[in-house]
Amino acid sequence: MVSGSEGRKWLVVVDTLRSVDWIGLGVELLILHGSVLRSETPRDIDLVAIVSDNVDEDDVALRIMEFVESRFGLEADVYIVKDPGDANCFLLWEALRNGVIVYQKSVGREKLVKAINICYDFMLSREKLGYTETLVKRVMRDAT
Repeated sequence: MVSGSEGRKWLVVVDTLRSVDWIGLGVELLILHGSVLRSETPRDIDLVAIVSDNVDEDDVALRIMEFVESRFGLEADVYIVKDPGDANCFLLWEALRNGVIVYQKSVGREKLVKAINICYDFMLSREKLGYTETLVKRVMRDAT
């Protein structure tokens, strides 16, 4: 995959990702997470990219995937966040809990904070309403 001492391969990935012209791609904040941080033999490279409002999300994702796959020989799994209100809260929590912020601009941090606040409110509401338990009961009831 990447060169570097055992147990430190992910540092090479971080350093390489930090050398990319993210501004030119329209990326405002980038989080590396997943198996590349935990395993000597990662399956892929997982990234969350918060992007500018004026970019094509698919184009940015494809350009990131092409770079990662050509540089590291691994598939890239890229999740794009353009609107903080549309972020997948579960994926965002996981990326923040176990990931590394590789690149950030102040506007990217602002969008991230907004997404975190929205997700926090969602998680609190979900917990208070017993959303998961209610959903499971409904599925079980419908299955019988």
